[in-house]
Amino acid sequence: MKAALAWADIVLAGGSGPGRDDALAELRSHFDDSQIVELTYAIGTFIGYSKQIITLGLEPEDLPLLVIPTPGVG
Repeated sequence: MKAALAWADIVLAGGSGPGRDDALAELRSHFDDSQIVELTYAIGTFIGYSKQIITLGLEPEDLPLLVIPTPGVG
Protein backbone atom coordinates (compact mmCIF):
# COMPACT_ATOMS: atom_id res chain seq x y z
CA MET A 1 0.00 0.00 0.00
CA LYS A 2 1.42 3.36 -1.03
CA ALA A 3 0.46 5.08 2.24
CA ALA A 4 2.47 2.56 4.28
CA LEU A 5 5.49 2.88 1.96
CA ALA A 6 5.35 6.67 2.16
CA TRP A 7 5.22 6.37 5.95
CA ALA A 8 8.27 4.07 5.90
CA ASP A 9 10.16 6.79 4.01
CA ILE A 10 9.16 9.34 6.67
CA VAL A 11 10.31 7.06 9.50
CA LEU A 12 13.59 6.33 7.70
CA ALA A 13 14.17 10.08 7.30
CA GLY A 14 13.89 10.58 11.04
CA GLY A 15 10.16 11.16 11.41
CA SER A 16 10.04 14.82 10.50
CA GLY A 17 10.36 17.11 7.55
CA PRO A 18 8.22 18.04 4.59
CA GLY A 19 5.39 15.69 3.83
CA ARG A 20 5.13 14.15 7.29
CA ASP A 21 1.71 15.59 8.12
CA ASP A 22 0.30 14.71 4.70
CA ALA A 23 1.71 11.18 4.90
CA LEU A 24 0.22 10.71 8.37
CA ALA A 25 -3.18 11.99 7.22
CA GLU A 26 -3.14 9.56 4.28
CA LEU A 27 -2.10 6.72 6.59
CA ARG A 28 -4.99 7.54 8.95
CA SER A 29 -7.43 7.14 6.07
CA HIS A 30 -6.39 3.46 5.88
CA PHE A 31 -5.35 2.51 9.43
CA ASP A 32 -6.42 3.28 12.99
CA ASP A 33 -3.97 4.69 15.57
CA SER A 34 -3.13 1.26 16.99
CA GLN A 35 -2.25 -0.07 13.55
CA ILE A 36 -0.13 3.00 12.82
CA VAL A 37 1.82 2.42 16.04
CA GLU A 38 2.39 -1.23 15.08
CA LEU A 39 3.45 -0.27 11.56
CA THR A 40 5.84 2.40 12.85
CA TYR A 41 7.33 -0.05 15.37
CA ALA A 42 7.81 -2.70 12.66
CA ILE A 43 9.49 -0.19 10.34
CA GLY A 44 11.78 1.01 13.14
CA THR A 45 12.67 -2.56 14.11
CA PHE A 46 13.57 -3.42 10.52
CA ILE A 47 15.70 -0.28 10.18
CA GLY A 48 17.47 -1.14 13.45
CA TYR A 49 18.23 -4.69 12.33
CA SER A 50 19.49 -3.40 9.00
CA LYS A 51 21.89 -1.00 10.74
CA GLN A 52 23.16 -3.81 12.98
CA ILE A 53 23.80 -6.09 10.01
CA ILE A 54 25.69 -3.36 8.18
CA THR A 55 27.70 -2.44 11.30
CA LEU A 56 28.69 -6.07 11.83
CA GLY A 57 29.69 -6.40 8.18
CA LEU A 58 27.10 -9.07 7.48
CA GLU A 59 26.05 -8.12 4.00
CA PRO A 60 22.88 -9.83 2.74
CA GLU A 61 24.79 -11.94 0.22
CA ASP A 62 26.69 -13.47 3.18
CA LEU A 63 23.47 -14.62 4.85
CA PRO A 64 21.61 -17.81 3.93
CA LEU A 65 18.66 -17.23 1.61
CA LEU A 66 15.32 -18.92 2.22
CA VAL A 67 12.93 -18.79 -0.71
CA ILE A 68 9.30 -19.52 0.05
CA PRO A 69 7.23 -20.01 -3.10
CA THR A 70 4.05 -17.96 -3.22
CA PRO A 71 1.19 -19.70 -5.04
CA GLY A 72 -0.16 -17.72 -7.96
CA VAL A 73 2.77 -15.30 -8.13
CA GLY A 74 5.45 -15.33 -10.73
